[in-house]
Amino acid sequence: MILSVLGGVALVLGTAYGWTARDHRDAELAALTDRLAQVEARSASLSEQAAQVSELEAKLSELEAALVAAQEEAEAARQAALAPTPVIESPAESEPEEDTVVAVADGLEFGDPEQGKAVFGQCSFCHKIGQGAQDGIGPHLNGIFGRRAGAHEGFKYSEDMSMMGADGLTWNLETLNAYLENPKALVSRTRMNFAGLEEEQDRADILAYLRQFSASPQNIPEAAPTAQAREVELPDDILAIVGDTDYGEYLSSECKTCHQQDGTDEGIPSITQWPTEDFVIAMHAYKQKLRPHPVMQMMAGRLSAEEIAALAAYFGNLD
Repeated sequence: MILSVLGGVALVLGTAYGWTARDHRDAELAALTDRLAQVEARSASLSEQAAQVSELEAKLSELEAALVAAQEEAEAARQAALAPTPVIESPAESEPEEDTVVAVADGLEFGDPEQGKAVFGQCSFCHKIGQGAQDGIGPHLNGIFGRRAGAHEGFKYSEDMSMMGADGLTWNLETLNAYLENPKALVSRTRMNFAGLEEEQDRADILAYLRQFSASPQNIPEAAPTAQAREVELPDDILAIVGDTDYGEYLSSECKTCHQQDGTDEGIPSITQWPTEDFVIAMHAYKQKLRPHPVMQMMAGRLSAEEIAALAAYFGNLD
């Protein structure tokens, strides 16, 4: 009887031990399965990150190649500009043509205002003049003669331009001629991204043109507007998009690898405080390859209209 009881107890204990061992193995298997799932998830995350790194490296290589192409294009243009231009001398016996310039003090001269109007085409994307002219990327130029530098109310100038005006720089024939020849030689950190007019005759002509809107300001309302047609005509719904400034800041990191956030110009034009509409039109002109810069064409081509509007809002409001 005792042996029978002991046998029964042993059987119960053996069964209980078997169940416990099985439960322990099941728990270990579940833990191992969970750990394997974590390892696989981590592996997938690492693979995704590796793919992103490869994509970024490919994008960087693309940007570097485009930048090299742009630099080569700029260097070729610079060399072409430095090439000497042949001068055709007039025969000694030829009668001089009627002189269209007006001599003024210090040997400077006003040229032909009609020719100056054509030269002004280089300036008209940033500056407006004539009837209805308003500030844009640069201030309007109505009444420029006699105006104190950096003193046009409502326009935010660079610190250097404002300082030069406070020190007494006033726009007249002599100072405008010097500024047009080499802007940064006169105002070292001006925001005007323009290399200057090398040809003395071009400067004389454009100054004669500008004088028409200063010497007789009472005639300005009757003067024809000089604003040129937009580079690209955009639908009203595109121009009406209100950009998200925060989103623009997020998108701006690539822009700021070349364009300085503080508005300084180190060989790359400043885009800080550009009027929103001008920014949008310029970017869509690059997007449609109407502006010939390969890097900017590539960058703009990747942006949607909403992203362009966001960048315009961000850079337009930078201090």
